[in-house]
Amino acid sequence: MVLDITGGCFSYGAAGATGCGNTDSSKLEYATGSFTFNNTLSGISNPATYAYLASVSLHATDPNNVTAPFNDTRSKSFATLGDLQSDPLWNTAYTFVNAVLANPAGSFTATLPPLGPLTASWNYTADPGSTPAHATGSLTAWSSNDLNGLAQLLFNQALPASPVNFSLNVTLSAIPEPATIALIGLGILGMGTIQRRKVSATLPVC
Repeated sequence: MVLDITGGCFSYGAAGATGCGNTDSSKLEYATGSFTFNNTLSGISNPATYAYLASVSLHATDPNNVTAPFNDTRSKSFATLGDLQSDPLWNTAYTFVNAVLANPAGSFTATLPPLGPLTASWNYTADPGSTPAHATGSLTAWSSNDLNGLAQLLFNQALPASPVNFSLNVTLSAIPEPATIALIGLGILGMGTIQRRKVSATLPVC
């Protein structure tokens, strides 16, 4: 599963995020951008039998050079889906993506200790021809909560004081668990043995 946001603009303000074209002072965080979404996990019939590798890369630049760049790249592997869902950060992202798929224009509430409930809202417009497995379009996201404490917790950095341009890449890959990989390997080994037997059976007897 891959989500790319490009051409993004993010604005933050404790008294209202008035940048990036936003004029609603009740929105303390506001973001716009273009997105590309590929759901490579849609064909998985039993997600619990897979391990997972998650990664995120966030790059933000201040066009006016007023604040320092805001950049973060990280990844983490999980032996099971349960491990992923028990991780506060990655389960928040995982739940968010699933919520977007289930309710494209709605609200999402996540609890990330020790900050308590945080609410974010979004809507997007998909381009013609988009499908649940592959979609492109534009989006707007915002929050009426002050998420600066969340930024400090996750990135050890305050949210930028002036509007920034940003790009975001989020990837979640499913990997068959070791037992499944071992079974696949045994199957390939068995196929090789059968093939060798067929070849030896056709050799002339001296």
